[in-house]
Amino acid sequence: MSKWRLIAAPEMTGADNMAYDLKLFSDFEKMPGQPVLRIYSWRPKAISLGYAQKVDREIDLEMAKALGWDVVVRPTGGGIVFHNEAEVTYSLVIGKDDPLLPKGLIPAYRKISTALIAGLAILGIKSEISPSPSMMERGAERRRGGVRGLCFNYPAEYEVVAAGKKIVGSAQKRGKTALLQQGSIFIRQTPPGDLSCLKASVAEVNAVSVEDLLGREVSFNEVAAALESGFRKVFNSLF
Repeated sequence: MSKWRLIAAPEMTGADNMAYDLKLFSDFEKMPGQPVLRIYSWRPKAISLGYAQKVDREIDLEMAKALGWDVVVRPTGGGIVFHNEAEVTYSLVIGKDDPLLPKGLIPAYRKISTALIAGLAILGIKSEISPSPSMMERGAERRRGGVRGLCFNYPAEYEVVAAGKKIVGSAQKRGKTALLQQGSIFIRQTPPGDLSCLKASVAEVNAVSVEDLLGREVSFNEVAAALESGFRKVFNSLF
């Protein structure tokens, strides 16, 4: 059984959350140690973009501010994520050569997704790893969703879906010795009107939330405990 470090930090700003994760990653790169699982939320609510996205191309900043949204860029890739008041986000920093982590980008993603699936099962949600979509399916999803850069509209082949829709979005940053994976658990639907701060129109959000599936509100502590248990089970880890 491997020893991991757990950090539960419910409330931080978008900038502070990203700086915290990046420091964990940088520290591990300089001096490898125990894997670190961090579970957190956002205050104020925030819109995060993948590192390759351009804020001025994607977001109407004045509209976002008027609607109460902070805006931040993640150190990892992926698309736009709306982290509302119920959002629960995780980050994992682990050595690329950790014996419990398969080598290669997609195998590593899939192992981490298995831990997320185990955590969701504790909440009472049946989920699975998304199959690889065909080119035709990807085209149909993009036409239906409207915004190519909206994370929860397009599940990648290694991501977690429930009831046929995306429920967790994840992205990685890889260094010489470590990887940082950040992921968002879609807890509660964001009001459709708040999507008006996107510069491209949205026909629909092709995602399902934890509260949609359970039919009740869930707390940060409930989700955090389930995630911790899922990682502990799949990675045979001790926090």
